[in-house]
Amino acid sequence: MPSVDWRAGISGLSLSIVVAVLGIFLGFPPIGALVGAAGGGYAAGRMAGRDGLFHGAIVGALDVVALAIATTAASTSVSNVVIDTVATLLSDVLLLVLAALGGWLATRS
Repeated sequence: MPSVDWRAGISGLSLSIVVAVLGIFLGFPPIGALVGAAGGGYAAGRMAGRDGLFHGAIVGALDVVALAIATTAASTSVSNVVIDTVATLLSDVLLLVLAALGGWLATRS
């Protein structure tokens, strides 16, 4: 198991959140979150300089936690629990994959 460079992970998460918030202000929340995850994973992989896929996945996991906190704080009632659960799972998997891919791209050379 590789060691985690927490400086790179937290920096990647910070970039991811900034891009996601920017996407919300521009009117594209889902695109902002996805681009933020990929960019944050890339930044973490670049900063760590090693194990890019791993550091990108760390950013993706931290993104999922941050998103869960933000959505829970802002949620009202859910009309269809099954659809909401499936959508949440799919978006979480997509965030993890994009962040890991960004980290892998950062260190593949």
